[in-house]
Amino acid sequence: ATKWWIGGAAQTATHSVVFAQLIVNGKRYGVKNFVVPLRDPSTFELKPGIVIGDIGAKMGRHGTDNGWIQFTHVRIPRSYMLMKHTKVSRRGDVKEPPLQQLTYGALIQGRVAMVVDSGNVAKKALTIAIRYAGIRRQFGGKPGQPETKILDYVIHQHRLMPLLAQAYAMHFTGVEVTRIYEDLMSRMETLRPGDKDLDSVLDALKEVHGTSAGLKAFCTWNCLNTIDQCRQACGGHGYSAYTGLAATYSDFAVHCTWEGDNTILTLQAGRYLIGCYRDAKAGNKQAGGVAYLNDLPSLLAKRCSAKTPEDVSTLEVISDAFLLVSANVVKKAGEDFEEGIKKGLNQEDAYEECSQARLYAAKIHSFGYLYHRFKDGVARAPAELKPILSKLCQLYGLYNIAENSGAFLQYEFFNPRQVRFQEGGGGGAGP
Repeated sequence: ATKWWIGGAAQTATHSVVFAQLIVNGKRYGVKNFVVPLRDPSTFELKPGIVIGDIGAKMGRHGTDNGWIQFTHVRIPRSYMLMKHTKVSRRGDVKEPPLQQLTYGALIQGRVAMVVDSGNVAKKALTIAIRYAGIRRQFGGKPGQPETKILDYVIHQHRLMPLLAQAYAMHFTGVEVTRIYEDLMSRMETLRPGDKDLDSVLDALKEVHGTSAGLKAFCTWNCLNTIDQCRQACGGHGYSAYTGLAATYSDFAVHCTWEGDNTILTLQAGRYLIGCYRDAKAGNKQAGGVAYLNDLPSLLAKRCSAKTPEDVSTLEVISDAFLLVSANVVKKAGEDFEEGIKKGLNQEDAYEECSQARLYAAKIHSFGYLYHRFKDGVARAPAELKPILSKLCQLYGLYNIAENSGAFLQYEFFNPRQVRFQEGGGGGAGP
């Protein structure tokens, strides 16, 4: 087997942590971690049984020395196995961790880190584009007066301000999921079979695992789009390498691929949501970000009762809208899956049959999750920051409703005139 895209492998790395099957006395114990020497640290000559090549030119991240590695009958000492969780004695006795789920932490950590990165990199790109828009003048000036700053044009504000609101949504979500992840890992380190809170911790692990998959995908997609929109918003100067935006785009693009291809991760998130829907349907209480599935009949009957244009766009109304639409699209994905089972498909084929519904459920759920974490962040913010953060949170929610208005109309939380007002068309809130 050949492993591609290993950072540092092509020319410089002397050791690698390798994920490989642990087989003892013919029994497989799953994938574990091993430290494998690649080169002699003195001469940089390859070790016996190891073949390494250079990946070559890439889209970005040119400072990372990526390569491919092949192993052929490579031997290492037993002590080179990383044994924090699974341990192997000199006699070949294997001691597994009390909970296999402890090993999931590294996968989740990478996804959480990319949610944080998405917010940070988006803020960097937007700082460049918005500052440029604040000094670049073009057209519109009266005789004898300076031309108009492009940031003062409504269309330019519409181009960048929703992306700024989105960056803040990713920021607050990154802060929150980092806190949840760190708390979860702390609890899991001391968790043992039979502990009274075992079930709640494992449920929390499932939620973080499923939710982080969707967030990683949609936050990295959002950030990559933000970088390119910022580049375009800078006009011809945006194409210059000196803006930093071209290199930022090239370096960030890989976030949509590593730690799991984004489309695959959205399907994984959709699969998790279908599981939550079926559990809730069976009477099992859901917690955290999927708690809206607990009382579906009541939630699905909700409608926006606001009578004035201002009331249509409050943070609470936007929150209710996301909960209702998220519940509907998750329910639709769950029903499509169950329909496949009724037709005689096995589970894997039934999941494949409802792939599009799974992806859409993950999308709306993730956007709603971002909105609710932003709203929670506003509630905890210092008093002097709440007014402007509330406006940004409102903008983020309304922007996503406008971008996905079909679902909000299809499931009838809003009527067409309410959506038209939210999109800036006026017309009042009544039917």
